[in-house]
Amino acid sequence: MCAWVRIAALLGAFVFSAQLPAVEDLTYGEMVRTKLASGITNMAFGIAEMPKNMINTANEVNALMGATGGVLKGTLHTMGRLLAGGLDFITFPVPSQPITHPTFVWQQFSTDTTYGPYFDMSRKPPLTETQARVAPVPRVAPDP
Repeated sequence: MCAWVRIAALLGAFVFSAQLPAVEDLTYGEMVRTKLASGITNMAFGIAEMPKNMINTANEVNALMGATGGVLKGTLHTMGRLLAGGLDFITFPVPSQPITHPTFVWQQFSTDTTYGPYFDMSRKPPLTETQARVAPVPRVAPDP
């Protein structure tokens, strides 16, 4: 019985976390849904930080460092995602951004996980890696 409940919770979290709306301002419902999905998936899939950090460390340094330092770094980020996911799950009615960035472990797989600010109440969706790297092009009025 317990396994079926876990499977149903994981499937529900995956469905809720599938897409963030592509709008300027997020509504209260969208922020709460994203934060709840973030909490559930980070508690369930936080262990994926282990291979993520092993791969990223091996790519940055070498395979030996990936197998040792990546495991240690992955363990710390696994605990971080578990705790941040629990806090997001408990406080999901407060319409703030999720604590972990990227929000889900499978997003922007090659970037390191960061945490905070804890109660960012902005209604703008977090920037993706591509949006953060590309500066907006200023609009220049044509000469008459």
